[in-house]
Amino acid sequence: MPRADFTIPKLLTWADAHHTATGRWPTQHSGGIPGAIGETWNIVDRCLRFGERGLPGGSSLSNLLAAHRGKRNIHQLPDLTEDQILAWADEHYQHTGTWPSRKSGAIPNTRRETWQSVDGALHAGSRGLTGGSSLARLLAARRGARNRKGLPALTPEEIVTWA
Repeated sequence: MPRADFTIPKLLTWADAHHTATGRWPTQHSGGIPGAIGETWNIVDRCLRFGERGLPGGSSLSNLLAAHRGKRNIHQLPDLTEDQILAWADEHYQHTGTWPSRKSGAIPNTRRETWQSVDGALHAGSRGLTGGSSLARLLAARRGARNRKGLPALTPEEIVTWA
C-alpha cells in the first residue's frame, strides 16, 4: 500500500512537536515520529534527500530545519577568516583582559560559534581556512599572545642561571 506524500508544513509540525517534547530538533537518528505510525526521522531525511513521497529532493532534515527553524547545520557553516577570528579575539581581550583559548566557550554576538569550533577549523583547514594552525598559534603570530605550547625549550645553562 503506497504511503501518503509528505509536505513541508507537516514535517515542520512534527519537528516542532519533537522540539517541544525533547528540547532538541530531530535528526535522522531520532527514531519514530509520535502520532505518525510507521514514520521515522530517517525516512523523512531520505525522502528529502532523494525526492520521494512528494518532496523535491536535494535537501535533508538538517537543511530543512536550518532553513525554516534556524537550526545550526554543521555541514553548512559559513567560512571563517583569520581577520574575523582576530576581531572576535580582540573583543574577548577587551572584555576579559585575556586572550581566548579553545576552552573559552561561546563567542558573543555570533551565530553559536565557539572558540573550540574555531580552533578545530584552524587545525583541520575547514571553513575556508588553510589548516595546520590553532587559535593559540594564530594569536601568538598576529597578536603576540603567549603560546605555552610554542615556547622554546630551555637549555641546561639557562636553567642553572635561572635557578
